[in-house]
Amino acid sequence: MAWIPTDHFPAPDSSGAATRPAWLRPAVLRPVAIVLAVCVVLFALATLLVSNNKAGALIGHPEKLRPGCTWDSSGNYVQNCKVWSPSNNRWVIVQIRASNTSTQGVYLLDGMRARDDRSAWTTDVQAAKVYDGKSDTTLVMPVGGASSFYTDWNGGAGAANTPIKQETFLTSELPDYLNREFGVAKSGNAIVGLSMSAGPAVTLAEKHPEQFKVVQAMSGYYQTNNPLGALGVFATQTMVSNYTNGIINMWGAPGSAQWQQNDASQNLAKLKENGQVLIVSSGNAFLSPQEMAKLKPADQISAILLEALSAVSTVLFQLQAAQAGVSVITIPNYGGHDWDNWNRALQAGKTSVIEGMKAAPPVTNKTTVLAAARIASASSSAASSSSAASSAPSSSASAAPSTSSSSSPASSSASSSAAPSSSAPSSESSVSTTPSAAPAPSNASTPASAPASTPVCASVDPSASPAASTSAVPTCAPVN
Repeated sequence: MAWIPTDHFPAPDSSGAATRPAWLRPAVLRPVAIVLAVCVVLFALATLLVSNNKAGALIGHPEKLRPGCTWDSSGNYVQNCKVWSPSNNRWVIVQIRASNTSTQGVYLLDGMRARDDRSAWTTDVQAAKVYDGKSDTTLVMPVGGASSFYTDWNGGAGAANTPIKQETFLTSELPDYLNREFGVAKSGNAIVGLSMSAGPAVTLAEKHPEQFKVVQAMSGYYQTNNPLGALGVFATQTMVSNYTNGIINMWGAPGSAQWQQNDASQNLAKLKENGQVLIVSSGNAFLSPQEMAKLKPADQISAILLEALSAVSTVLFQLQAAQAGVSVITIPNYGGHDWDNWNRALQAGKTSVIEGMKAAPPVTNKTTVLAAARIASASSSAASSSSAASSAPSSSASAAPSTSSSSSPASSSASSSAAPSSSAPSSESSVSTTPSAAPAPSNASTPASAPASTPVCASVDPSASPAASTSAVPTCAPVN
């Protein structure tokens, strides 16, 4: 049968093999394959970027239950979330109340007798009512930490040799989770501590100035790097948690460099250097009638004695701060070493905390170097513009330098002040704290999907908070 040539199947050559069409030749196929491969890669990258942006886009929305979280019985839109901590090799419960629109958060640390199931900030003090929807800030209340002093221990705690890496969790692992799930920025936040956690809250702010712009300390014991302070640490850890090895396993032998590094009173100059806000308070050890009615006789004695010691430590701490040149906001208070005292202090300090977080960003060594680099770059650009303008006609040359020199500092200042803006969460949202091999929490539940028409709350009324048994996402009035 004779070969009938066509456009797609040309006639065979002299050897009897059919010649390839022009579009099937390697010279044509290779460029096409390269173009297709590039398109596939670009499409994959675009999809990844979109998914990352979506993951970090949920800022605020207190009515939205996050994956793996459950509503707390205290109401006020507080969620119980489990955060995997690789450094502690366990799940850590964190009680969180999302903001409405803000990317800033207030970390609230518990005291010496912190419970393992919930934070006292949701039971003894309704922190979510003090920092209500109008405050527009995310509340972060880590659960647990009894006798830990919220620090990284060198060794294990107690007979079980339990690892304690509170600083790593609070300053690395937890911020990653908050940024990803709640849109909380990793900089420009506040930290609050009381009693045992007051000094550690100040220390964490001293060590991590970009994360914590503001620190509020209530009824603390700040001078730990001395024989009396070390004895107090040993006594409290032994009586409360039976950590007889804590005095050595926490920071090494008393008097070592680590004890000095973790003594809040001996590193106060860092707060001044970094432009941070320090708020302190203590009671006067005189119990109010309300406190007398609530406390048992034995608890009344301990509340008086512990607050008297704290008052002395606080006065000394204020003197040390003045010597270091640190500006301190002092909140007058009364009462004993109890939650009535700390509830008053939390309310009285709220305005200063919020204003401090909204103020200009603190100046740290890192931000100073970055600002200097921007100024140098701006000056170089201005010099180049002036050099180019010198070869132009005199009328334009006289105008060019003044324009560039006046605009450069402004642009430098704008770029510097905009660094910790609300866009930060989206750029950092791809960071994940939970490893793929982490075990699933036993009681973590996936919430029901919210309706497509779930309203967005501009301001959440705490009275509209969900009940403890409610598993569905609570609703609130839509924004007009």
